[in-house]
Amino acid sequence: MNKKPYSLWKRRLESGQIIYYIRFRLDDGSFGTAKSSGQRTKSAAEAWAINYLSSGQVVLKENINFSEFAKDFFAYDSPFVKSQLRRGRSFGRRHAENQNAIVNNYLIPEYGDLKLSKIDDEMIEAFAEELVVLGKAPSTINKILLALRVILQQAYKQKYIQKLPIIELLPNNYQDRGILTVEEVKAFFAQPWRDNRYFAINLLAATTGMRMGEIRALQRKCVFDGYVEVSSSWERGHGLKGTKTGRSRNIPLPQRTQEALRTVMEFSPYKEPDDFIFFGRKREAPLDQKIIERTFHEALKHIGISEEIRKERRICFHSWRHFFNSLLINARVPLVKVQTLTGHSTQRMSETYFHADDYADVITITGDIL
Repeated sequence: MNKKPYSLWKRRLESGQIIYYIRFRLDDGSFGTAKSSGQRTKSAAEAWAINYLSSGQVVLKENINFSEFAKDFFAYDSPFVKSQLRRGRSFGRRHAENQNAIVNNYLIPEYGDLKLSKIDDEMIEAFAEELVVLGKAPSTINKILLALRVILQQAYKQKYIQKLPIIELLPNNYQDRGILTVEEVKAFFAQPWRDNRYFAINLLAATTGMRMGEIRALQRKCVFDGYVEVSSSWERGHGLKGTKTGRSRNIPLPQRTQEALRTVMEFSPYKEPDDFIFFGRKREAPLDQKIIERTFHEALKHIGISEEIRKERRICFHSWRHFFNSLLINARVPLVKVQTLTGHSTQRMSETYFHADDYADVITITGDIL
């Protein structure tokens, strides 16, 4: 009789809720670290286990950080480079140095503290977008993504990750995300809104550069007098999790954005600190991303930007982040301050901190566009 490739056990949480945990059988017959299925019934937990197995392999070691695995990955005397040379592949010392520089300057600052298993398709796509926002050339971005792909391929081969994330390179004729002009932005927010949540969501994105997931994850306890604390993100398929960089940041708000948030909070039926500001149909989840995007597209049509024009100009909700970034850079706000506000972790800019008074210039700029 064949043994199941997994074992189940129940765990009672402090709340009294029963959750099934699963341990998968490894190649040597032993069982790996237990994983929470998040399921309350045995049948649902088994279905989760089968789905997990069908989507990839069972990993041998789960708690390896990216920096631990990637440090000196391309060093000329590293196991990886030696294996390439043994196979007769060309791998010169200069190439090894360049690849290692990419790891140290871009990849470790971006993913260093993350577990290898946490790096997914959406995170990599967002990283590529951030590099575009920072003004990196498509050829440079592709070199960075190719280095990341090689590292993750090796991690997959060694069974440190369950599946290999999809890494799409930028096409040679890549065009940056389009952004609205200041005049279009003023017209966008001057139009009537049927639901003040959508007005506030777009205003928050335009005046803070927050990502969609960060806005959706914003809870009442994260809104303070004059600023918001960005400490979480709501990700499709994962729910509430930490920010992309794993670090929180405080972002100042112009007066009108503060007022828009207060209006939404005042009329919300949910008043607990952990409740989402932009609540959806159910209290435990925020507004659906597709609804936010659809409302964004409808608002664009009202100011004369049709679907055809929108696609031609490559305008999307993430364009707000590009708009905010460009607005500050064009106003000669120091790059270190822009990167601290937007949460870019490249070049370890997150290690720099500013006090509230240091953002007076940012408040003036974002306030003036309204």
